[in-house]
Amino acid sequence: MGTEKLAEGSSFPKGNLLVIQKLRNFATPFLFVLALFFAFFLSDCISINTKSFFYAISVTIKDVLIFFLPFVIFALVFSSIIKVGVKAMKYIAVIIPLICCSNAISTILTYFCSIGIINIGLVEKIESVRSNITTLEPLFEVTIHNLFPNDIALLSGMICGLLLSFINRKAGTNISKIFDKFTGSFFKLLGPVMPLFVMGTAIKLQHEGVLSVIMTKYISILIAFVISAYSYVVLQCFALSGFNIRKTFEYIKNMLQAVVTAFGSMSSAAALPLSIKAAEKNITNKANAGIIVPSSVNIHLVGDCFFIPMIAISVMISFGMVVPTFSNYLIFVLHFVLAKFAVAAVPGGGVLVMLPVMQKYLGMTPDMLALVTALYILFDPVITACNVMGNGSLAITFDKITSRQKNIIH
Repeated sequence: MGTEKLAEGSSFPKGNLLVIQKLRNFATPFLFVLALFFAFFLSDCISINTKSFFYAISVTIKDVLIFFLPFVIFALVFSSIIKVGVKAMKYIAVIIPLICCSNAISTILTYFCSIGIINIGLVEKIESVRSNITTLEPLFEVTIHNLFPNDIALLSGMICGLLLSFINRKAGTNISKIFDKFTGSFFKLLGPVMPLFVMGTAIKLQHEGVLSVIMTKYISILIAFVISAYSYVVLQCFALSGFNIRKTFEYIKNMLQAVVTAFGSMSSAAALPLSIKAAEKNITNKANAGIIVPSSVNIHLVGDCFFIPMIAISVMISFGMVVPTFSNYLIFVLHFVLAKFAVAAVPGGGVLVMLPVMQKYLGMTPDMLALVTALYILFDPVITACNVMGNGSLAITFDKITSRQKNIIH
């Protein structure tokens, strides 16, 4: 629709405008690759102070994003609930248990995948990769404190949306329009700064010599993650399609644009508008997309549920520790799933809040946690793309559940 209007008021043919629109969709992935190329191959040509400067920019971007994310979450959830109305409470009663169950199942499956990886010899012991390394510190620091955590933002958005739905729906609608403009502007600004964040972090990893160890010792783990996590999501789509191969491919095709955007930006939040559009194509009730996708973008992370435990167990074995027993792992799963409600859907956000959980319930040392963080950040594009696919699958699941319970939900 936007392209057609633009075509009417310009001298460009409509077909050319469509090409330009498609090129814009791939601009961020291209800049992302360019940033990584610079960090990996040209960072040795720049001074320590320049590296510290780029890393400081990266840290600042991360802090700013994490600062604004609670407001974005609040605005998205509030607007979605206002659009749905008083029915939202019944939706929430379905969404939260559904997300918790999905995260728990993914994380438990990862335990058995990790055991399989260890049994076939993909994990070997290595020396501490953090020894004899000169740590790169940021040239400057901008201290930004979060006003409130993400889980509070999520809960507050739900409560405020529900209250105004009952008390004054018209006022709630007007406020939601303002919030929509805010979130739209936020997402537009997010894309161009993501490559800078990636470049600064990659320069730090290159400087500290972590990349060579990562690429030689853990590339097989990445391959195992891709096979297991993506197969899991595809099988979910296959089951949801009624075991119809053609419909499964249609589900996945509709998700691809959002998945590519997530890969390039390393942010589920950046891909959120496209994720909503994909969900609208894949489900019968389009209104469901506006409530389930924003609600799940920050807390339903299939990629994280596979990658973080898999790489954590692999690193534990590499450092001479033993695999946790299944009963101990279940305790970790419980806290891991609860911690998902505090995850920021920005690059690196998925692993940061999990570090205390891994340290306490898996007994990991600071060196191990540093390596897990480095691996997560390096492979974040693949992980985030899987998260977005998982959210697309969840939207279909949610739609089917609510469709079968119309007498309850509606």
